[in-house]
Amino acid sequence: MQECGDSDVLTYGAIRIIPATHTVLLRTRPVHLAKMEYRLLCYLFQHQGETLSRENILSAVWGVPTNLKTRTVDVHISILRRKHSMGKNLETVLGVGYRLKLLEKRS
Repeated sequence: MQECGDSDVLTYGAIRIIPATHTVLLRTRPVHLAKMEYRLLCYLFQHQGETLSRENILSAVWGVPTNLKTRTVDVHISILRRKHSMGKNLETVLGVGYRLKLLEKRS
């Protein structure tokens, strides 16, 4: 299963993940995430810009067989969209899965 490990701080816009303390901040405010929400957010941060299939996410984050039919990924994506106001940046790729859009770098 995928973890943030001992990575440096992961940042996406106003959201920061601090793996050493399992802390997620939205601007400066801590955000409570359940264990699997945290793992999913880490995985998405580490794969920004990549289209990830539901099966790939299930295998990497939950460690379950990819042939399992479940809405778990969809439900957790929905939760992350709500908790982090990520709706426009966490895209559904119809018939495939999800993608966390790359943010444009400011000059």
